[in-house]
Amino acid sequence: MIKSFNKKDVHFIPLGGTGEIGMNCYLYHHNDSWLMIDLGVMFSNNDSTAYELILPDLKFIIENKLNLSGIILTHAHEDHIGAVPYLNDVIGHIPIYTTSFTASVLKRKFDSIKNHVNNINLLDYNKKFEIGNFEVEILSLTHSIPEPNAIILKTPSVNIFHTGDWKIDPKPLVGDPINIDKISSLKKIGIDVMICDSTNVFDENPSGSEDEVRTKLREVFQNFNTGKIVITCFASNIARLETILKISNEFHRSCVLLGRSMHRIYDAALESNYLTDEKNIISEKDAKHVPEENLVLICTGSQGENRASLSRLVNGKNKYFYLNKNDLIIFSSREIPGNEKAINDIKAKIIKIGSKMLDHKTSNIHVSGHPSKTELKKMYDWVNPTTVIPIHGEYRHLFEHTKYIDKCKISKSLLVENGDVVKLCNKKNTKIIDKVVSGRNVMRGSSILSIENNLLSKLNSVNSNGELYVAVITNSNNILITDPLVFCPTITDQDLILNDLKELIKNEFSSLSTKSIDDNILSEQVKILSRSFIKSKFGLKPLTYVEIVRI
Repeated sequence: MIKSFNKKDVHFIPLGGTGEIGMNCYLYHHNDSWLMIDLGVMFSNNDSTAYELILPDLKFIIENKLNLSGIILTHAHEDHIGAVPYLNDVIGHIPIYTTSFTASVLKRKFDSIKNHVNNINLLDYNKKFEIGNFEVEILSLTHSIPEPNAIILKTPSVNIFHTGDWKIDPKPLVGDPINIDKISSLKKIGIDVMICDSTNVFDENPSGSEDEVRTKLREVFQNFNTGKIVITCFASNIARLETILKISNEFHRSCVLLGRSMHRIYDAALESNYLTDEKNIISEKDAKHVPEENLVLICTGSQGENRASLSRLVNGKNKYFYLNKNDLIIFSSREIPGNEKAINDIKAKIIKIGSKMLDHKTSNIHVSGHPSKTELKKMYDWVNPTTVIPIHGEYRHLFEHTKYIDKCKISKSLLVENGDVVKLCNKKNTKIIDKVVSGRNVMRGSSILSIENNLLSKLNSVNSNGELYVAVITNSNNILITDPLVFCPTITDQDLILNDLKELIKNEFSSLSTKSIDDNILSEQVKILSRSFIKSKFGLKPLTYVEIVRI
């Protein structure tokens, strides 16, 4: 399995999230018991039309038949839970442990892909429980989503504090403020290793509070009355959503939610009592009866995603709304590293339209959900860990974080990357001892492919659903002269599946009348049949070309 692997030792193996922002997936091992923390996705940043979601490669788990005791989900952001519905079968439907809001969001994600989940276990705060050979306790922090949980893992030899995503928000608006007394109590048990968020490590100043954003957005709304307000933010930021809804109501504006994830998160927040049912939310269809100066559109797509609602709006693809020079577009978000080009492309189009625009660089309309150096220092002082391992960042974030850890006079910092096998120890003995396979897979339709799959390189130049070519050679009585020709190199190269499609087409022709049938009608029949078959196998709707040749 792993060289020099002593099953009684405690190990930490990141399979995603160290070297990139997104795709978080972390393994802990002790005494033949394996525990996973988070299983997230990363988005393709419009680099490819062939796929949108990137998932961690779990080959190490599968090939070594690891005995996973369970998975703990720290919070409901896509980069921490997004891969669970797609990989639940792969990891064997192991118990999923999380709190109520995350569970509500996760169930809706399963529903959205017509999958079922019945292995979720709800966790309570201030209670210790066992998963495999780990004693576990969760601790609520603050972040840009309700119920962000840090995890305390205890073993006979090592105590671990896995922070998840966090910040220090004195007035989070939704959820409780950070519990300093509870965090400081960790000093008493002694934290040997702290696994810590690195996303905002380049910022020196405190990340700020949602309460400050509410004050600034109220000023913006008060001073704008010429047209509709379009505001884009992370759908999961319930405090931001509540702020927009309340301020819109103050200024007599109706709100329209645009984007499936926006509706999904809103429904989960209602179910978990983080939001009340606001009366000023209306449908897209009903909005046509409302003057534009009384409208607010709340959109997904703050990262420039080309299929999100903001992109569709900017590109004139929303059938109910169009942007004009009287509108105000607000980016109540900041760029996730890697998304800058996509966001700038959207902003350039908004400028060409002539709409006014605000973002966090020109106005204080966003605060980060991650700790700055100031907040990191406070956390180190509260917890007093022996060793800190940075996670959740690109390599530059992790490197900067290790430098800052050393500056703060923590006994030891350790820079790790995906696939590193880290032996966790007390004192200053934590070290990297080996390397395992890690990597990336992608979602294409309903299929999971290796990112190195030859199909993907072909797909970058065609429609994201691929292309299908079918040629049928028949006589005047609709009797096939040869087997149908099927060509779809951007969908599959599996001969068995292609043969199944050929047989399906042959059966269709054998059932036809010998009377003359218009070739256009026949071509459409073959097209519908072939597309339906491909959709059933791969979840794709390819561009389909059918040629009927009469001999």
